Amino acid sequence: MRADAPVAKDHRPVYIQIAETLRARIVSGYYEDKIDGELKLAAQWQVSRRTIQQALEILVREGLLVRQHGMGTFINRKGVEKRYHAIASITESLVGQGLKPDYSVLESGKVAAGEQERRFFRLGDNAMVYRHKRLAVAGGKPLAIVSTSLNLDVLEGLELSALSGSLYKVLRERFGRTVVVADDKYMPVAADAEIAALLQIPEGAPVFLAVREGRDQTGGPLEVSRIVMLPVPLDISIRNVGFPAAEPDNRSPAAREWTYTVGFGDFRRDGEK
Repeated sequence: MRADAPVAKDHRPVYIQIAETLRARIVSGYYEDKIDGELKLAAQWQVSRRTIQQALEILVREGLLVRQHGMGTFINRKGVEKRYHAIASITESLVGQGLKPDYSVLESGKVAAGEQERRFFRLGDNAMVYRHKRLAVAGGKPLAIVSTSLNLDVLEGLELSALSGSLYKVLRERFGRTVVVADDKYMPVAADAEIAALLQIPEGAPVFLAVREGRDQTGGPLEVSRIVMLPVPLDISIRNVGFPAAEPDNRSPAAREWTYTVGFGDFRRDGEK
């Protein structure tokens, strides 16, 4: 089988493995509208046409694909949106607050993986990750420091030094990877010397730290991000994501989605007036 075929050690039926790969492609935006024809897919995986048909039947039942007689098999966008939600980046959440940040690149390239990256990406002691660090500025004032470490095991040839737009868009369009599950942690911390200089605040001043561990549509670890922001109110939307249609969800919309507002107060130190 070719490199993009199912892994040999996976003992599930081949059509199920192919359906899983096609599902990941659909969710990631790999296909714009219409998927490849059955004969092309069969040649790609070096399997029979019937095996491809079995894989497609799974995705049709899930509501991710629709067949149009004589025309082919198409993406059901409503079905995709209903079952999968791409996670917005934390900085994209700032746009929802009415802020329009611009970015300048502080660092972009391969670096030694830190302890958190080694644990989350399951890397060895001497492994490398891709570090992309930016300063976000809104209204001419520094707003946030965004440092993202990416898993090079699944992003071969990654280069972001000239990136001026959305990082998530690059990951989706160039590599077929979409962050669909994210574990986010938010906490107030004191600014160290580097943070204070970049955000133009006194050293030791309170700032907001957001840490994200993100997984793509395959369930694989993709991103570790650390974002240090000035203390502004932030609305955070959290969704259960990435669950296939095979798992029925009888919960109410309120049970599936929550919104929180995180506030900072005035951050006066003890004894200050």
